[in-house]
Amino acid sequence: MGQDRRRPRWKILNERSPATVPDVIDIILQNRNLDPLAINGELEDLSEHLCIRGMTEGARLLAMHMVNGNKIVVVADYDCDGITSAAQIALFFQESGYQNFIVLIPSRAEGYGIPERAVSENPDAKVFVALDCGTLDLKPVRLACSMGADCIVIDHHEVPASGLAPASVYINPKHPECGSSFKEFCASGLTFIFLASLRRALRSVQTSLCLPALGGKYLALAATGTVADLVPLVSANRILARSGLRNLNANSCAPLSCLAAAAGLTGRTLTAGHIGFYLGPRINAAGRVSEGQIAYDLLTSSEPSTLTRLARELEGLNAQRRAQEEKIVREIAARLAQSPPTGRTLVMGGIDWQPGVVGIAASRVQQELCYAPVVILSIDQSTGIARGSARSIPGFDIHGGLSMCAELLIKWGGHKAAAGLTIAAERIGEFTDRFEEVARQYPAEIFVQHGKVDLELPLALVGYKLVQALEELEPHGMGNPAPVFALRGARFNSVKVFGKEKNHLKLELNNGLEAIWWRGAQRFSALSDHKKICHGSSPGQTVDMVFNVGWNDFHKKTMLEITDLGRLF
Repeated sequence: MGQDRRRPRWKILNERSPATVPDVIDIILQNRNLDPLAINGELEDLSEHLCIRGMTEGARLLAMHMVNGNKIVVVADYDCDGITSAAQIALFFQESGYQNFIVLIPSRAEGYGIPERAVSENPDAKVFVALDCGTLDLKPVRLACSMGADCIVIDHHEVPASGLAPASVYINPKHPECGSSFKEFCASGLTFIFLASLRRALRSVQTSLCLPALGGKYLALAATGTVADLVPLVSANRILARSGLRNLNANSCAPLSCLAAAAGLTGRTLTAGHIGFYLGPRINAAGRVSEGQIAYDLLTSSEPSTLTRLARELEGLNAQRRAQEEKIVREIAARLAQSPPTGRTLVMGGIDWQPGVVGIAASRVQQELCYAPVVILSIDQSTGIARGSARSIPGFDIHGGLSMCAELLIKWGGHKAAAGLTIAAERIGEFTDRFEEVARQYPAEIFVQHGKVDLELPLALVGYKLVQALEELEPHGMGNPAPVFALRGARFNSVKVFGKEKNHLKLELNNGLEAIWWRGAQRFSALSDHKKICHGSSPGQTVDMVFNVGWNDFHKKTMLEITDLGRLF
């Protein structure tokens, strides 16, 4: 491909020129086909989702086991979505006074899904609840059923045409028989709705158990899982994320507040961005480089000293994760510099790459180095097995793509945007060719990165009033991205490099506004006329700029965050 695969082709969606801040908001809503009233949904609007297939049946089944005092085993995935789901259900049990339950967070070494030991080591369990997993776990679910136990699966991953685990109740809006109008929940959001249904089921029977109020920490946990799992923040997910952030900022969840403090966020108004870039990665770090149980213990603890200790431990694990991630990305960057990619896909493996970090490395590679469906594999030489993660691009179904390579894989699963896989190392080359063949069946245009700009923004409108108006569009994420603006002919008074690795840029525009370009130093130096750009008074030395508008909490002023710079339009 002739295009630099690290940079998008930018397109301005609306050529209308705004005269006021309300004009800016009106254009953004038009671009997203949103009614102003649609962005203000409230919790009561979630009630329609109580009818998701299996929701009522599963709640009644679990309520019956609770009333009878039966042993419950909860198994959850080791990522942020699974752990926040497990924390919600455990807190519900604790606050209801129910004690006959255990929660198991498998290690990454055990692999994704319900480990057989969860069943074999608990022969006295009467019901197993799988969160963010279980869809394809035929063997452990069959084992549980053979022991006379019930199994409730609450999952959101793609449902196969065949091979669905024979659970007693299967709750997944993506099931072909589910009539739910909204399909994009993650497990944490589904768990919150399930607990509302469980509370209703317990209320209808005679029981001495308490009925916990589902506000505060439950919503904060559901929002954290929803944002971190990168599901679209629209419809019901937007309601969950918005309500959860309100509770998070009201310090309704002490563990998350403690984690935010450890991450240096004390005193800040937390947004979806803070969950996505600070809280979520720290919760995920436990399962990526150590044990997910650590994050679960934090989220279910109430003892201040324990919270502080575990938050610091997660902070340390996240630092390890970042170092390992950087190592992988640097090695891939070096390989691509020597041998630039020529196909539509990218598959790479490394012998000493941390298996728990390849997923986030795959996202970085796609964002910074090569716009393509990316598969990054960690190869275990002792077993000859490679485990990895896949990340997709809009328009390419990564789950469907892997299904067309199924006979080459030992194990795989996920959804359209992301997936995990296990493969014999000796078959990586064959898989690479097959995966590329699958991509060749898609239109070529899909593999060209297109960046969307909402509008050209006059700098005269940039200020606190605009920041406040943009905050009303939060939370931002998949399906509701942060507004992106353009400025043609930008001039700069100064350009400074900063950061431990000297990879960030601070620029001052000629009107005094400050702009930050995270990881932009290398790309800036690659501009053919970069040495002239900082001399803003020189006639003709201007560039186009794509950016977001934000707020600098420390200096209490508006700040621009640059996405791209150069001859863009």
